[in-house]
Amino acid sequence: MRIIAGKAKGYNIKVPQGEVRPTQDRVREALFNILGNLVENASILDLFCGSGSVGLEALSRGAARVRMVDASHASCTMARQNMERSKLTGGSVVQSDCLQFVRRDAGQYDIIFADPPYCKAAGDRDMIAELMTDRLHELMAPGAYFIAEAQLGYGVGDAHTRDFPGWKLVDERTYGKNTILFYQTDV
Repeated sequence: MRIIAGKAKGYNIKVPQGEVRPTQDRVREALFNILGNLVENASILDLFCGSGSVGLEALSRGAARVRMVDASHASCTMARQNMERSKLTGGSVVQSDCLQFVRRDAGQYDIIFADPPYCKAAGDRDMIAELMTDRLHELMAPGAYFIAEAQLGYGVGDAHTRDFPGWKLVDERTYGKNTILFYQTDV
């Protein structure tokens, strides 16, 4: 895994062993190509950040501020180390349950990205749906995007469960079994 473009292009991102499923390079590259100039000078929230690959890519491409949040101590430590070693500035790492963080944060973000553990079977906890039915919309600046990565099949990854009151699905891209969903508030 590496940072694909920007100031830290080519930096090899370290990943905690066995803890995370990082967003693949080709998926991250496609995501940031779609976002284009929206990343420059943006305020970004990276939920379930793992190694910090999405947040680091955003900083490398000119985001003004990136807050990376994960419940795992090992993931937060690795994200901090990756940020320091890549010499990127403007980022912060918060160790917290992401759903609790959203409930108490008062920030405003231009882009919010979430890559929680996939909902792989009926009955699995769908954290994307939980985020979207909580107060996530209150953290979004006008015109902001909420981008969720899911696995095809269950939960938000099922084409029949992607609609949420107050949200509009504006784009969707599929890469193998992974899908990236782009939402904006409907208000």
